[in-house]
Amino acid sequence: MLSTKSPYAVYMPALSSNFAKIGYSQHLKHNFSFAEKDLNFLDPASALFHYPYALYSAGQAARTEGAAQQVSIVSQRDRDRTTVLGDSGGFQIQEGTIKFTGDATCERMLRWMEGHADFSMSLDFPTGGISPGNVAGHTARLDAQGNITARSAANGLSPDYNACLAQSLLNLDYFVQNRIPGKTNLLNVIQGRTERESKVWYDAVKGYPLEGWAFAGTHQSAFSMAIARLLDMYDDGLLQKAKWIHFLGISTLEPAYLFTTILRCLRRYNPKIGVSFDTSSPFKAAANFSLYTSFRFDKYGCAMKPASFTENASADDTRTLNELSRDLAEEIKIQRAGAPELRFTPVPVATAIGSKVIAAEICEMRDNRLRVTTDGVWILMNHNVEVFKKAFEALNHSFDENRLDDDVPVHVRATKVAIEKIFEERDSKGATAARDFLQNCRVLLDVFAEVRN
Repeated sequence: MLSTKSPYAVYMPALSSNFAKIGYSQHLKHNFSFAEKDLNFLDPASALFHYPYALYSAGQAARTEGAAQQVSIVSQRDRDRTTVLGDSGGFQIQEGTIKFTGDATCERMLRWMEGHADFSMSLDFPTGGISPGNVAGHTARLDAQGNITARSAANGLSPDYNACLAQSLLNLDYFVQNRIPGKTNLLNVIQGRTERESKVWYDAVKGYPLEGWAFAGTHQSAFSMAIARLLDMYDDGLLQKAKWIHFLGISTLEPAYLFTTILRCLRRYNPKIGVSFDTSSPFKAAANFSLYTSFRFDKYGCAMKPASFTENASADDTRTLNELSRDLAEEIKIQRAGAPELRFTPVPVATAIGSKVIAAEICEMRDNRLRVTTDGVWILMNHNVEVFKKAFEALNHSFDENRLDDDVPVHVRATKVAIEKIFEERDSKGATAARDFLQNCRVLLDVFAEVRN
């Protein structure tokens, strides 16, 4: 694990399992002007680029006992020069890609994370699986054991919600009782789709002696819920002891700016705490034959732009990926009442691998359709991760260098000020004043998400 803490919230690219095995059980089929090992951005010796952070899910890496033993860029990394966050596989369990068998599943996920990750999630059952019906089977199983009806009657929340909470508590019990101290830092995951669900969940899990917290579901974009729980942690004396806070499954530029705001506020009480966030977007986009071509953050908006490779390239295309990104840059037109139309074109992002690979090297015609080769997908993944890296680095630079905050939209600036003010109120006037101010700012804090009461 890196010995120094970042002054900014850290982006964690959520690795795909196939990309993680490049150089081990997965290999490039063709020769390129770089070595296969250079695709591994966790390696400080990569001739392309190095990025020392990643999230890797036990739900992918340890979906079976055999898979858990496989070698990857995570298992072989230099642990003194990288930080990896391990997700526990709750999402994959609800999606049905992993069969949940109680303690046996907990054991496999826990041991994999202890062997591979610096920080690891508790094995939660996400409330996001309720609406699609993925929780119903677990609700029936737990209700038959007598765990659900009484809990629902007591807290007034749905049986499916209480099933998610009940199984998460059972898994927490297993993790706490069977962990090997010092092998990994465990993060207590907080679920919930509403403020009420979030608060009930927090109160149920806060007594477990773990090393940090992870916010899942609506918390990632509904900042009123996340800030309310952080105030709870402060009041309960837990925030001051936490090592790490993670926001699951989001990596757009506007929330990232606010995650750094939260980090700076929390370091008043805990100078060593870290904050991070993740998404699999660079890998999912590449798997769908898309590459990110540019990003922008300014007073009018924030965005990272993907483009379809197969719709914009050809099998005999001699442009490099960087040249393709340049050609795909589109002019943005902004019209405001009473002001002249503003036009500008975001600067395309140039990546190391984008300068070394031409479009024709990574695509082929198949069934009269242009397809990206398997090698090409992995190359696009590396390219996309570097684009995200550069976008967040630029955003971080702006956070400290642009004191007027006019590099970001007004609503982001206003939310930043609101978050800072909430913690100032907690310091100067106490818990009640901070929560009153939070309620007054709720609409502003939740500008990125709709939250039900």
